[in-house]
Amino acid sequence: MIGRDELTALLTDALANSPADETELVAYTHQTSLTRFANSVIHQNVREDNNYLIARVAVGKRIGVTSTNRADKEGLGKAIERATEIAKQSPEQHDYPGLPKAGPAPEVVAHSAVTAAMTPAERADAVGKAVDVAKAADLTISGAYRVANISLAVANSKGTRQHYDASDGFLSVFAMDDDGISGSSTAYAVGVDDIDPEAVATIAVDKCKAAANPVAIEPGPIDVVLEPRATSEIMEWLNFTAFGAKQVQEGQSFMTGRIGEKVMGDNVTIYDDGLDTAGIPIPFDYEGVPKRRVAIVENGIAKGPVYDSQTAAKDGVESTGHAGMASFRAGPGPSNLFIAAGDSTAEDLVKSVKRGLLITRFHYINGLLDTRKALFTGMTRDGTFLIEDGKITTAVKNLRFTDSMLRAYSNVDGVSRDRETAGRNWGGIGSVTAPTMLIRDFKFTGSTEF
Repeated sequence: MIGRDELTALLTDALANSPADETELVAYTHQTSLTRFANSVIHQNVREDNNYLIARVAVGKRIGVTSTNRADKEGLGKAIERATEIAKQSPEQHDYPGLPKAGPAPEVVAHSAVTAAMTPAERADAVGKAVDVAKAADLTISGAYRVANISLAVANSKGTRQHYDASDGFLSVFAMDDDGISGSSTAYAVGVDDIDPEAVATIAVDKCKAAANPVAIEPGPIDVVLEPRATSEIMEWLNFTAFGAKQVQEGQSFMTGRIGEKVMGDNVTIYDDGLDTAGIPIPFDYEGVPKRRVAIVENGIAKGPVYDSQTAAKDGVESTGHAGMASFRAGPGPSNLFIAAGDSTAEDLVKSVKRGLLITRFHYINGLLDTRKALFTGMTRDGTFLIEDGKITTAVKNLRFTDSMLRAYSNVDGVSRDRETAGRNWGGIGSVTAPTMLIRDFKFTGSTEF
């Protein structure tokens, strides 16, 4: 890992030598260690140290972007030269607002020395504790334990200078019996001392045991209690398809033309807050603009998307600090999503269901069916259970759902006080912090034999 002072000096020196009218440099450096296991045996232990540096330059209103893995003066200088040549050959972007000049971002606590110092032997020991839980139940487990140390730095020719150090740990455990019945659980945190491998394994094992001998039920509208992982997976897709200003401006989001309108139930509030340590905090975006809390849906009303500098200029507003990497061209997007807590317990929600399902998580969600309606499809996975008269009675074979998330989240009838934080399914820095939610008449359209 490159130290803060060395990284800042590298970017500052490179800016001073840039031939472009404007230059932005982003350095994302990470050290990632991973232990994988299957059939209750560790089979892979790897570590990756990588530097990803992005140069975005402007020659007038012509923009060029390139990247390099070389974190040295020569490598970064060549990246800037390539970006400058690309810019000169590119068409003008008449709506280019210029690079943002941003003040210092707030300091956040996002780094754990314990995580940074975790060794392969310590990860193996943690996996061993999970294996012991599974062995006691005559089950095998598979999964992965990943830890990462991250540095993110942004500097531009307008004087913006930001730096952020972070760490995270992620443990996934899938328990399986001889008949292929599975149960799963995960834990995600800044500090690995907040991850209890025995507790994670116990949840996976208990779900696997409870999922034996599943029964088939007819698909159709049914009440569901979505555990936080299931809710987080839906939010990831809503984030991807609807919560950024680019999707709204291009007419792809369910919020297009509906900001200020009721789109979900009164008890649904979705917001992004990069400074909230209840999630994985990130104090600034990839343009170096400090983050702030942004209400996306508040008490069911669409409040608006998140912005980067270019989409903000188009709408005549300020950036909310949600620019993505310039090399990805995906536009702004939330990276610290929260669903507001309610006043119930998860047990209360189950007790209020006459007949319904408890959903552990979803699998293979596709949120691109009709993004204007937030029409999604996907499968249940690793623990789907029938609720009868307020009690969990038996396991259920997996089902396919196809439903508008606007319709579904207009039928939320309860939200838990407790929330859990999940990492982003598509990788990178960020998280979703979600409660357990009761949704009435969730639409299932197909069934399986497993």
